Formats: sequence, C-alpha cells, structure tokens
Amino acid sequence: MTAVATPAAPQRPTLDSVIGELVKVLRGLGREDLVGRATAAGARLHRPSTVVCVVGEFKEGKSSLVNGLLGAELCPVDDDLATSAITLVRYGDEPGAVVRRRDGDKAVAEPIPIDQLGSWVSEHGNPGNEKRVERVEISAPSAILHQGLALVDTPGMGGLGAGHAAATLAFLPFADGLVLVSDASAEMSAPEMDFLQRAVELCPTVLFAQTKTDLYPSWERILDINRGHLARAGLDIPVVAVSSMLREEALARRDRALNELSHFPELIDALSSKVVEPAKASAAERSKSDIRGITGLVRGALDDEKRMLADPTTAKRAMAELQQATERLEYLRGPGARWSVLVGDRVADLSNDVSYVFRAGMRTISRTMDDLVEELKSGQQWDDMVREMQAQVADEVTKVFVAIEEGRVSIRQEVATLLQDEHLGLTNERAAGDVIDVSELWQQKSIDEGPAKRHAFTTGVTGLRGAQGGVVMFGYLGQFLPSVAATVLASNPVLLGAAALFGGMQLSDDRKRRVAARRQSARTQVHQFLDDVQFEVTNEMTGMLRDLQRDMRDEFGDRLAELQRTYAETAQRAQKNATQTQEMSKRRVAEIDAATAVLAKVAGLVGAPASPVAPSPGAPR
Repeated sequence: MTAVATPAAPQRPTLDSVIGELVKVLRGLGREDLVGRATAAGARLHRPSTVVCVVGEFKEGKSSLVNGLLGAELCPVDDDLATSAITLVRYGDEPGAVVRRRDGDKAVAEPIPIDQLGSWVSEHGNPGNEKRVERVEISAPSAILHQGLALVDTPGMGGLGAGHAAATLAFLPFADGLVLVSDASAEMSAPEMDFLQRAVELCPTVLFAQTKTDLYPSWERILDINRGHLARAGLDIPVVAVSSMLREEALARRDRALNELSHFPELIDALSSKVVEPAKASAAERSKSDIRGITGLVRGALDDEKRMLADPTTAKRAMAELQQATERLEYLRGPGARWSVLVGDRVADLSNDVSYVFRAGMRTISRTMDDLVEELKSGQQWDDMVREMQAQVADEVTKVFVAIEEGRVSIRQEVATLLQDEHLGLTNERAAGDVIDVSELWQQKSIDEGPAKRHAFTTGVTGLRGAQGGVVMFGYLGQFLPSVAATVLASNPVLLGAAALFGGMQLSDDRKRRVAARRQSARTQVHQFLDDVQFEVTNEMTGMLRDLQRDMRDEFGDRLAELQRTYAETAQRAQKNATQTQEMSKRRVAEIDAATAVLAKVAGLVGAPASPVAPSPGAPR
C-alpha cells in the first residue's frame, strides 16, 4: 500500500517577507518616495540600535568581559593597562578602529590598526589623556553585535563617584542597558551600591556581573553577600558570575562544557532577553507603524481610482477636488504654513524654558557649593563634596536632554493634530480629518510614570529610548557616546590636587590665612568647572534644538509631499482612465486588484484594518 504524503502546512508570511512584496508594489506604482521608508522599516527589523554600557571601577575586568562577549580580544587587556578612554564596539563586516580626538579646536577622526589600541585607550599609552581622545570606535564582525547591539567600554571610575561616573549617569537615560562589573575579590563597595541605585532609576535594564571567579575560590560566598546587598537595597536585577579566562579558553578549545562553566552563556541570555529583545520589539512596532501609514495611503488611492473606473460620471468632480487638495498641500509645505510657524515658535519656547531651568539648577549648585566650601576642613570633605557636586551636575545635564526630548514629543503631537484640522477644501466629510494620522506619526513609546521614590526628572525617562531620529547626549545617539560629558565631567580641574589643596591644614602655622586661601582656591575651581559645563552643555543644547526643528520640518514636509503626490497621481490616472477603452479599464482594475491584495496581506500583519484607515479625499461614495 502506498503511503500518501501529507501536504505541508503553508508557512505564515512574515513581516520581513511582505515588506519585500510591498516594495515591489510601490516600485510598480512608481512610488520611489515610499520605497525608502518601507526599506528603512525592513532594515530596522534586523538591526535595531541597542546600546549597553559596561561600567565599573579600575581593574575589575570590564574590558575582559567585553572581549568575552565578543568572542575576540579587541579591547586591550593587561595588568599594567587601565582603560582611560571610552570605547564603543559595534558591528562591522571587517575589523577596524577609529580614534576620535581633539587636535587644538578641531575634531579629528583617525583610523588606526586594532593592535595599536593600547596606545590610545589605556592609561599607560595615553597618560592623563594627553592625546585628547574623546572616544575610540571599534567595528567587529561579531554575531552578538550583528543583531544591533553596541557595547560601550567605559574607563574605570575610581570609586564610582568621580567624573566618569557622573558622565555615565548623565548618558544612561538614553542607553538601553547597563552592566556593572565588580570582581570576586571583595563584596561590592558603598559607592558601587550608590551608583547601582541611581542607575536603576535612569536605565531600563541593569545587570550585575561578578568577574574573575577563576581567581578567587570564595567567589560564591562573595556572590551571596552581594545578592544580600542588592536585596536589602530593593534592587531586583539579574546577577551573573563569570570568568573571562574560562570563556577565552573555552572558545580556543571549542569546549562547550568549559564555556558553560564560564557562565558567559547566562550573561548573553540575560542581555538578549532583557535588552536586545525589548529593543527588537520596539523597533518592530516602529516598523509596523511606518508600514501602516504607507499601505493606508496607497490603498486609499487605489480604491478611489477603482471606484472612478466603475463610475466614470463622478470622475470629473473627484478630479477637481483632488486638484484643490493638491494645491492646498503645496501651501502647507511652504514656510508660511501654520504648522511650520508653530514648530519654530514651540522650539523657541522650549529653548527658553530649558535654558532657564538649566541655569537655575547650576546657580543653585554653585551657591550650595559656596556654602559647603566655607565649612571645609579636610581633603576628605573636599573629595566628598566634589563627588556630590558632580552627581548633581549630572542630574541637571540629564534634565536638559530629557526635557528636550519630551518637548520634541509634545511639539510633534501638537503639529500632527494641527495638520489633522487643516481644511483642504474637500466635500468629503471624512477627508479633512485624515490628512495626517497622529496614530501613524506617533512612533514613540508611552511615557510611563515612575515610582514615587524616583527623582522628578526621571519620571517618564523610559519613554525616551528608541525615539525616531535618535536622541543626543552630548552628540547624537548614533555616536552612542557622551564624549563632551566625559571630557567635562571626567577631566575636570576640581579633582586635581585635592590632597595638596586641603592636606595638612591642621598643621599650618598661620592656619586661618591658609584656610581662607585654600577655600578661595576651591571656590575658583568649582566655578571654573561649572562654567565649563554650562558652556559645553549650552552649545550642545543649541545644536540639538536647531536639529530638532530642522528634522521635524523635514519629517512633516516629507509626509505632506507623499500625500500631495498621492492626490496628484490619483487625479492624473483618473484623467487618463477617462480616455481608455473598456478593455483597458478592465486590465487596470485587474492591476489594482493584484496590488490591493498584496497591500491587504501587509495590512493584516501590521494590524491595519481590512479596508484603508482613511479614504483618500475626492473619491465618490
């Protein structure tokens, strides 16, 4: 008896595959302007930008951990080398490295061989950052990076209270994850715990990695103690104990059992589930939103054309209305349109508000520091005061860029709503409200209310990640690094010579005079530091607001241009169809049906309604 083969169940189409079909339809319709958006939406599915900072004190194994994740020794690791410059590692088809530094007043980018990284990013090769390196960017063909992950290896933080910690904290609202590294030689310090508590407020996902388990036999006891510290602090974060040495040996031998003993698979799984997957989900939703807008626009136009083919007597009126809408959209694309003026006015208001709040915050810090300086009696007090000041400055800097991003979201929604209310002179009662669909333009995560214990400025911070166009923190998020923050907050004058400044105050013969002189020196250093921060942040803030205004006008201008082209081409096709034979009209209807079938399939995967969200204006009903 011959067995009958069971036919395989048809595979359900994926969003990735139907985007390819959508691109073909758009090209067939001559809509190259929409092809770019659809292609970008597809690319975002494969490699969403996901930034993870690796943070810790000096010589805790941060660079070794990054190398272990990558499966290659890219970041310099040596007992005599301490990382002194921020290092970004992201995907590249070929290994390479670029040093970004300052040469006088100029920003310089120099490609360098990877084997020379140590001379740029280590304290030994670049003592005191004498080469003025802002960051080093490494590209590597690593599987873990190919999914869009970018790792930021930060310099050691020297107690996690110095400038590098402040710079990192200021950047965290715009990162997707943080890994705090502490080795197994001792339990976590108080500064590490303080840093973790602040980091959890600012970053959506924080992981704790205990390193060097191969060097310390009592690492499990230390791990238990650290878990107890985290529990008492109310920090429910993933904890992984890893050995970079075992990981390196396992990869060299291709030994799966040894790799499991290194516990790196646990760390990679935690990063994947807690950081990468949420980023992918967010990117997928943004892609769906773009595709919904494209399919709704094109399907509406095709449906209108098909209806006019079915009832040619209404085509003349419909073409007149479409032409009227096209002319109105031409005006809306101009600089005198209400929405364009609104963007300029709101950005100016935002600039004034943010500048005022930032200056007020810095002035408060300055006055507080002046009061504290009057009470200074020891070098330890000075160190504690400076660390607290840097943390406060980091908070103020974070407020600036969080406020700008929240303002961008608010302005964008206001403009979208205004454009919805624009009258295009159409008789269709639904058309005027469907010019710009806010739900399609809204590609931002919701801004969730934070716990009451959080600082006020952290409320809603989790809504900022994955924002369209990227968010900057002392430079665009596309660069992934707070380069100016590192320069200003980490390489500042207030920590230099602290012991010399206040050391031996009790032994001075003319104590009062010396104390007064040293306190004046302290005030001078504090004011110089705060002035430097204000100068750099104000400069970055001005550039960011300028780019925000330009990008928003470009975005809405592009959407209006797409809509205008859709109306114009629909009118042109209707005019052409009026002169066609019945046979030609049938062929055109068949072409429309074929394209509409693909669009319907796409709409089903992105959650769009079975029929177009908004019928195009001018179509007979």
